[in-house]
Amino acid sequence: MSTNVPSLAKQSLLLEFASLKHASPEGLYVTITPGDPSLWSGVLFVREGPYKGAVLRFQISFPNPFPSSPPLITFASDIFHPLLTPLTTYTYTTSTSDTETVSATDFERLPPGGFSLRHGFPQWFGRERTVSLELARSPKSDGSSSTFGSSTTTRPLLDVTMHDVLEYMRKAFSSEELLDSIPLSAAANPGAYHAYRAFKGRDQLSSATQSRTTSPEPSTSRARKPGEWNWEGVWEERVKRGVQSTLSEGMLYGSAGAGDDVIRFAEMPDEALQKIKARILKS
Repeated sequence: MSTNVPSLAKQSLLLEFASLKHASPEGLYVTITPGDPSLWSGVLFVREGPYKGAVLRFQISFPNPFPSSPPLITFASDIFHPLLTPLTTYTYTTSTSDTETVSATDFERLPPGGFSLRHGFPQWFGRERTVSLELARSPKSDGSSSTFGSSTTTRPLLDVTMHDVLEYMRKAFSSEELLDSIPLSAAANPGAYHAYRAFKGRDQLSSATQSRTTSPEPSTSRARKPGEWNWEGVWEERVKRGVQSTLSEGMLYGSAGAGDDVIRFAEMPDEALQKIKARILKS
């Protein structure tokens, strides 16, 4: 497959990928599309947290030079997550919060299934991006920080690696602490954000507002925003259903988002599987 990626950018992406061989985040497997280093395919096995047991397929593309611009991560599974744009929505911008879809610059626009990096790497977006570009141009910065989502000590763009991005993505599905820290302004799915807050008992709706959302309204009333809905019980049900859907035969082995993927699974008897494991452990 031929690409229009400049040779220097290709080399940079190949080096990023090579570095993962020695420090890949736990439960995460990534490969490069043959002939196209700007398109990666991956699978994340979630081993802990609220999404434990999920097998998530995703693709990573680099529409603009990395690390000066963020990669685009899209998931094939329809998972209910504050940072994941629903597969059934229109293109969503990371610069909005509890509003309808609006236009944004290309690198801030998320497609269905898009994973938002605004919370973990604010230096790629908005005013933080300008600050980070200035830091990247300076000879040295002593104000870097490895804390995800920290805007008080913004890391220069050139300090961000794909290992940082993938580790953040892994924690987004396995760490409740990270989920707790996501602000509404960084959410790609405001509904999932509010449902999670309700699940954790942190929703700020008054009892009057809740009673109003559960009672019928005239058809002429305005459409309610996600923050005005009653999300009780929604989080548990949607997450459970989403995790189960990632384990379906169609998603794992068939054409439901997996058939054309570079990483493929094969069904085999347990005896054959154990032999393969033994060979791997010996190598």
